[in-house]
Amino acid sequence: MQRYFIEESCIQGLDIHIDTYNHKHMKKVMRYHNGDQVICILPNHHTYIYEIIDIDQGLLHQEKEIIENHELDVDVTLIYGLPKNDKFEFVLQKATELGVKRIVPFLSKRSIIKTNQDAFQKKQERYLRILKEASEQSYRQMIPELTSLIKIQDISNYLSDVNLVAYEEMSKQNEHKAFYQALHQNYQTITIIVGPEGGFEQSEIDFMKTLGIQECSLGKRILRSETAPLYMLSVIGYSRELM
Repeated sequence: MQRYFIEESCIQGLDIHIDTYNHKHMKKVMRYHNGDQVICILPNHHTYIYEIIDIDQGLLHQEKEIIENHELDVDVTLIYGLPKNDKFEFVLQKATELGVKRIVPFLSKRSIIKTNQDAFQKKQERYLRILKEASEQSYRQMIPELTSLIKIQDISNYLSDVNLVAYEEMSKQNEHKAFYQALHQNYQTITIIVGPEGGFEQSEIDFMKTLGIQECSLGKRILRSETAPLYMLSVIGYSRELM
């Protein structure tokens, strides 16, 4: 059954007048008819089955609530050095599927892409649509937050109970315990930081260390910029849900 996130402005008691984008998807892509049912996630993160009353008008009526929970039991913030555009979109989609709560893009000194806040904002609608569709596909009850583009000095605004930066030099030094040990602490929030294609300059690592952020390796191999955050999210998910 297809899932849709619903905006507050669409809700009228037990009825929903679906927004234009979702209405087009229901009618043109899914080819739904009156009487068909869909799953809707409301802004309070509760999930309900709705029946389509009038497909032409986009009118739905609430039938019953579904009790489910597909979210991680900790809040994960990903601070990500902005890579090339296609890589960023890939990470948005896959990080959402893996349960990230918030994604914070930042410009590192070694970022290959050249952009600014205005240029980033112009792509915001596309990025938010990727997050929404990935959340629907992975049966989540919320859409991750995507912040505005920040600089490295703003990282302190997004720190958590546990804060880790993936740094390839730690792998070269055969340090393989920090990530494991951090995940065995008692925490409810965790921030993971990954650099762009060119990695971090030492001055950036030194700055993060002054904030109490711990360097860690991700094993014996050096991972690509788009692989590292997904590896970290996978390990966090495994440690919280399957161990």
